[in-house]
Amino acid sequence: MIRGVKGTLSRTLLLTLIVVNGLVAIAAGERIPEVHGTSFANQAVSLPEELQSKAAGVLVLGFSRGSRDAVTGWAKKIAGDYRTSDVVAYYELPVVASVPGLLRGMVLRSIKSSMPERAQKRVVPITNNEAVWRTLVHYGEAEDAYLLVVDSRGDVVWQTQGQPTDASYAALKQQVEALKTKSRN
Repeated sequence: MIRGVKGTLSRTLLLTLIVVNGLVAIAAGERIPEVHGTSFANQAVSLPEELQSKAAGVLVLGFSRGSRDAVTGWAKKIAGDYRTSDVVAYYELPVVASVPGLLRGMVLRSIKSSMPERAQKRVVPITNNEAVWRTLVHYGEAEDAYLLVVDSRGDVVWQTQGQPTDASYAALKQQVEALKTKSRN
């Protein structure tokens, strides 16, 4: 009886370790889906192509109206450090693919009207591939902002979610600086 329980526990622990290790491997180095969209400033944006001349990209995704505060908090911090950067690109990506077509225009107008004009060139709505994005960011909470730091190919090198904190922003900056250093070499 004890041997059977130990064997079951061992198999369960091993399976758990494989699943956890698999999730970690998926997060590191996975490429973002292609995005061909138009920013709120009416500029065509193609990702990851727009990142090819950059050392790093910072993508802030929101999946619901409830995530707006978290996305805005992150965007303010990121814009303060990287708005004028020639080597770091950042984009806010409101994911509206699951919003019904009749309501989507109204939702997008509401988002656009809530932000300053100077920020609108960095906001590109995602209108397809929502399931792929949710998997990529390990979606869990509708109210969270989801952040990705990606390299010039669009490969994810770091991610987090939630409200901005000093510790998480310091970790983001560390990853961006590492990519900047790597691109100089």
